[in-house]
Amino acid sequence: VTSAGQETAKFVLQAKERKLIQNIDTLVLTAKATSITTNNKPFALGDALTARVNPDTLAPMAFEMKFLGQLASFNQTAAFDLRTGAITAGTAKVDSPVGTHSLLSLIYAMRSFNLKPSKDSTNPVNDTRVAVFWSDKTYIFVLRPNDVEFLTINGEKVPAQMIAIKTGNPQLDALAPKVWLSTDDSRVPLRFSAGTFQAELISTTNIFNN
Repeated sequence: VTSAGQETAKFVLQAKERKLIQNIDTLVLTAKATSITTNNKPFALGDALTARVNPDTLAPMAFEMKFLGQLASFNQTAAFDLRTGAITAGTAKVDSPVGTHSLLSLIYAMRSFNLKPSKDSTNPVNDTRVAVFWSDKTYIFVLRPNDVEFLTINGEKVPAQMIAIKTGNPQLDALAPKVWLSTDDSRVPLRFSAGTFQAELISTTNIFNN
């Protein structure tokens, strides 16, 4: 992760394990800061996001943000009811569409969305709308797919599709969030950007034995 071109931290994202939690088949997704730079802001070593999701749909059952430094005000634990859509965060209960995503589950789920760009840029019929819980409210994120472009990743030019995201939240939209997905079958996120921050993929590893 860089800010204004300066490295701030390294994160590891994992589909960590699949196991029974409370007797429910669950896939555990994590994103954790594994190293930070000197005078780094705003991340801290050990900052982590965790989502417990349905292995088939990737809809979240629980989501936790745990920051140890400047972002601690965003710390939150939320429980998602897959039957009713209700989300409980602290003492608050929010009615939401069934299948509402957390930020972390969205990163994995969007890889399966139909993200072919519209032939007519003035008529974006292929925009994808998805419900996402953020802070204390559910927003309808609009994912707008663009044409394939080339990124330089680890010194190599690779094709990628940029997805622009409109969240409906003025603070988030001011950051103009975007994600670039690889064009192969894996649809791996190669780059994220939001405001002055940018994250680029360094490497991928399959931790499961086939």
